[in-house]
Amino acid sequence: MQKFRTPSDMPPVGPKLKELRLTAKPKLSIRRIAEELEIPFASYAFYERPDGYKKPFLPLDFARRVAGILAGYGVDPADVMALAGLTESEAEPEAREIESQRPAFISITLPVVLPSEVALRDMFRSLLVLVPEGASKDEAADILARRLPAGLAACGPLALDQASVASLGGGAIAQSPATDRPESRP
Repeated sequence: MQKFRTPSDMPPVGPKLKELRLTAKPKLSIRRIAEELEIPFASYAFYERPDGYKKPFLPLDFARRVAGILAGYGVDPADVMALAGLTESEAEPEAREIESQRPAFISITLPVVLPSEVALRDMFRSLLVLVPEGASKDEAADILARRLPAGLAACGPLALDQASVASLGGGAIAQSPATDRPESRP
């Protein structure tokens, strides 16, 4: 016989929702989770306040959305779905569905600075020396992949002038009062 949760066996939903949000890694502020849910800050805060949302369970659609966000921060979606009054056997399929919706990879864009073409050519020449004659393409690729980080490190630190930094960031050249002085005239 399946046991159904009733309001009397559930602790208040607001503090539990807050507790789950605070277990997120990294921690999420109320403002941040509201932004991710694309709802006003006060609307989300209402659900966490003990004197705000008084119903014993979260609305199912809201719980699904919160579970989807918190899953990206290491919180088990089944724990959130339990706040909607679902039994463990009901929450697990929901949690699996939420987990399946998460992207396998997250794409970010970062500015990257690489050594000059000449430095890269020299680095690749030194790496190719490590590939034994007669090695297959797979063996060569494996050797080069393992050695590439050390090869890039061997190119040495890059000294960028401020104009290069500004062009990478798309911004104006930063001025430092300690080092950027107008040239003195003779």
